[in-house]
Amino acid sequence: MKRLMQMAVVIASALPTLLSATTKSYDVTPYRNCIGQTDTTPPNNKVTQYYRNTLDSITKVSVWIGDTFTGGRYSVEVKDGNTVIAGSYNVLAHKPWSWLDFDFAADFVKPVRGKDYAVVVTREGNHPISFAYDPRKTTYAYGCLCVGSTVHDSWDLALRIYGVTRPVGERYFGSSTVMPP
Repeated sequence: MKRLMQMAVVIASALPTLLSATTKSYDVTPYRNCIGQTDTTPPNNKVTQYYRNTLDSITKVSVWIGDTFTGGRYSVEVKDGNTVIAGSYNVLAHKPWSWLDFDFAADFVKPVRGKDYAVVVTREGNHPISFAYDPRKTTYAYGCLCVGSTVHDSWDLALRIYGVTRPVGERYFGSSTVMPP
């Protein structure tokens, strides 16, 4: 009986995690040899990607980092105007030419579905950021890439935004699961 109760507790505690699967709101991979690099001095030593959110909470952002030159620490902020709604800071790039993951704590402000946000990537010190992008406008139609203060309307940063969405049920659509007679 005790073992059965322990199993019930484990299942009950794991069920919300299993039901809230992680999904992606934005996913652009490096395209051919499209590599860019920022300046070394502020405010031109950052990369910003604008995107339209489809998540209820953001759990992780992955950025494709090119040459890290001398290693270095990177930070990512998801912003609504000047307000930071999620952030992960001073993440060490262990190897160049790879995806760098930024995990977010659960205590940040929840984003709004359908709203546009900015993902800002910065690097510690006066070092450039080597990044990959996709220049095809058809890859992601709801945003653009800014390198420093230069806007590239048809470019999109090689970036992935992960998060959780709540289930959509009948209360959102006003429908009923019961069939009429």
